[in-house]
Amino acid sequence: MADYTIETKAAFTILGIGTVLTGGFPEMGQQKTDFWQKINAEHALDKLTGLNDYPFAVNEAINGEFHYYAGREVVADTEAAAGQRLIEFPAGKYLVIKGTAADQMGLYNALEGPAFGEILPQLTDYAYVGGPNTSYMTGTTADGVIGEMLVPLVEK
Repeated sequence: MADYTIETKAAFTILGIGTVLTGGFPEMGQQKTDFWQKINAEHALDKLTGLNDYPFAVNEAINGEFHYYAGREVVADTEAAAGQRLIEFPAGKYLVIKGTAADQMGLYNALEGPAFGEILPQLTDYAYVGGPNTSYMTGTTADGVIGEMLVPLVEK
């Protein structure tokens, strides 16, 4: 099982550029990859001024649709332009998973799988009841990238 911690985090906000994912989870995985290839090719995140240079990937269900965003952390009173969305993460307990991978998409996939497939089903004192979750890069190494995933939790 992946290493994880439960941590209390301050509220934070991500300014994102998004897409709607359709189909089953295998199709969604490819759609996420295609979306990031487009975002990176267009240097779309370079147009977002954030608190740091870390790229965030955000998953959010809205009205029965799966939304996926590429973004940067911003101050809470930032205004979103056309085609952008502010995604607010509340202060509270979060499942925190750290990982490494050869590249950005590898990292996001390496964090999401264990979070939802292994760790969350085994938690006895906490539950994920929805809301946005995010994976983000925190740096690079000679072998690839490092990062974290944050999933909001409530006590059972």
